[in-house]
Amino acid sequence: METWMYWAIGIVLLISLYFIIAYFYYRKLFVNFRHHSIQLFDPEAELNKETYNWYKEIPKEDIYIKSYDNLKLHGIYIPSHDKKSEKLAFVLHGYKSSSYDLIPICKMYSDLGFKVLLVDFRGHGKSEGKFTSMGHYEKYDMKNWLHYATRNYGQKIEILLHGVSMGAATSVLATQFKESKNVNLLVLESGFTSLKATLKLSTRFKPLLIFLFGINFYTFIFHKFFLSEINPLKVIEKSTIPILIIHSEKDRAISEAMSKELFEAINTDTKDYLSIKDSKHAMAFSFDQNNYVKKVLKMTNKVFSLKKSDVKKYK
Repeated sequence: METWMYWAIGIVLLISLYFIIAYFYYRKLFVNFRHHSIQLFDPEAELNKETYNWYKEIPKEDIYIKSYDNLKLHGIYIPSHDKKSEKLAFVLHGYKSSSYDLIPICKMYSDLGFKVLLVDFRGHGKSEGKFTSMGHYEKYDMKNWLHYATRNYGQKIEILLHGVSMGAATSVLATQFKESKNVNLLVLESGFTSLKATLKLSTRFKPLLIFLFGINFYTFIFHKFFLSEINPLKVIEKSTIPILIIHSEKDRAISEAMSKELFEAINTDTKDYLSIKDSKHAMAFSFDQNNYVKKVLKMTNKVFSLKKSDVKKYK
């Protein structure tokens, strides 16, 4: 056999091995993520018992809507204690998580007089779906949720989107649609500038980054999107919606530089920034609840003019 043939066989084998390994990582990130789901909210923890009892006892309703590709998407609606309230807070979880993990944040907005919708993204919680796109198709799902909100709660409904991690990215991406015209405030915790940037940062063994090209190939082949399309930074630059950025100092997926880059890109004077010391990714509320609530309260009161009786609960 000619030498060039050995070289050709070797190259084919190497390319095949590359795409086999890339396929494994693609499946792990976008398809098999449910096998490694996380639970951030522990109802048995002393800090959470009162909040969990509140959640069990408060009136709530399971809501289901259809996605553009006919998936059954789940949400939990909690009405406001003020029947005349025209404020609605969407509370949006992160990757591998679910709406259940954001019960404490849900309670905060409920106490402030908001109607609340806890949403399970596709493939998470009780929503259908065999894959996640980490914001790409989820933004279309949020478009449907926003349409649901105005159709069911009125055209005058004032909306707040509170997103954590993937939920933060999806919140920003959803503002591209006309259905977001009622969105008055974004609260973004542990939000990334782009999916590629956070994958590069969160990958501990850096040589694995050579497989990003292969992962990108598979997301396009199977789901028709490139990783580069998930870029909240490009969208936030065009938005004039007031925004609060919340960063966790010990976040391994989102650097302080990324959070600051998002903050600097915001095209409005009504913006604020909070850094939580010692907090890990998507855990800022439990690490420093007092400062978290104070900052959210300050921003929401500025945008929505909350009732004094509701604000008193947190002063």
